[in-house]
Amino acid sequence: MALQCDFKVLLFSVFFLFCQQGMANDTYDLEEFRQYYKKIWDPSPKRRQKGSGDSIMNPFKIIRIGFFGLNLAADDVSGDDRLEIYNNFLLDEQNFEYLSNFYFYYVNIGSPQYRHARIQKILRLIFRIFTMNVTMENSPAGKQKINAMARSLFDKLFFSPAIDAEINPYYTIFNSHSEKNLPDYATVHNGLVLMFFAFLGPHVLSTNAFYDHFSVLLNRFTRKSYHEALSNSLLSGNTSDYQSPKRFANRLKEANLDTETALLIGLHAMASASHHHMATGMAWPETLEELLQRFLPYELLCSSYENMNSLCQRESRSRPEVMFSYEGMRDFTYNILGIDPTPPAELDEEACSQSGVYRNLSDPSPQNSSSPRDTASDWSLDSEDSDEEIAQKSGAVGGATRESQECLICSGPLEDKTIFISCRHLGYCEVCIENILKE
Repeated sequence: MALQCDFKVLLFSVFFLFCQQGMANDTYDLEEFRQYYKKIWDPSPKRRQKGSGDSIMNPFKIIRIGFFGLNLAADDVSGDDRLEIYNNFLLDEQNFEYLSNFYFYYVNIGSPQYRHARIQKILRLIFRIFTMNVTMENSPAGKQKINAMARSLFDKLFFSPAIDAEINPYYTIFNSHSEKNLPDYATVHNGLVLMFFAFLGPHVLSTNAFYDHFSVLLNRFTRKSYHEALSNSLLSGNTSDYQSPKRFANRLKEANLDTETALLIGLHAMASASHHHMATGMAWPETLEELLQRFLPYELLCSSYENMNSLCQRESRSRPEVMFSYEGMRDFTYNILGIDPTPPAELDEEACSQSGVYRNLSDPSPQNSSSPRDTASDWSLDSEDSDEEIAQKSGAVGGATRESQECLICSGPLEDKTIFISCRHLGYCEVCIENILKE
């Protein structure tokens, strides 16, 4: 027993060293962040009582999520010494608020022209948090305990009408029928809700529910942000300003909405990877670039464009096909994050299939762009096609090739050549599809 304990400590130490080295380049300027906010943050009661909306919360916190800790409070440590890894898993609502605040504080300091670099650094740091929390615990009992903790907090935040005898504004997000009775919905902070859902959702929800709920978040949050920006003249009401991924991204950057958009993209990809890893055991992405290549939320661009088109009251205008394509979302992501998420050719079909999008994005219809559900009608054996025809068709749209015809879930051979009739993707065996439908 003692030998097993010593071995576990050794493995934990090796993992701790690996994670520290992996995060070194992402945290070297934390001291600059602290020095910046020391100059502008005023903790005096008089400043806090003004109520003018220009005061900020204390940015000097100890952030603890799962196995990860980031100490921004201490003055006697610096750089990588601010990173801590714990051998026990902990979740609480307040630390997600700290991380959300830290993200927006960090990205929006300094000159806007360097925001790309700051977005990349903070997303890499958050990616490391996911990496630790997803990969550190391998025992079934430990995973079960973590899932129970996540479910308890998730149910409290999203499915409890009241918390501590007070109205819970988060309850309206997935229970829209009750929104009229909860006037505090406007106080919901989008970034914080995304943090809650991205870290907790993969532990709690089935595959269909997970992507359905995330689709709701993408739609509601982008529509709310665009409506506010249009009302404040931060965004143009002319739909011609949003007819290409690059122009759409540039308009969002001018309105300072690229910070929130980057978080939407990053957290969706991280949560999708987390859900996929826990459901299938597939290897965890090693870098942020690989994460985006494999789990880019392709539905974000078409959903965002439809919301903007609707708010501009020009719904009858023709819709550019590029705004509903994989390539369009990749171009949009590059202009928001400064990272090119285009995967190598041999990984392209895997990236598309793992993104959680099982509908045909090349059809720019409102029904296609807004419906997140994976229904039984989207799954089928196409017995009329030959093996060669199936390979050619699926290869033409990013499907599996003749050399890679194995199930992307169980890695078994694709003897039945199962494809999706809606998008012609090839890559899942019949058994795995039936299991997903049963779930």
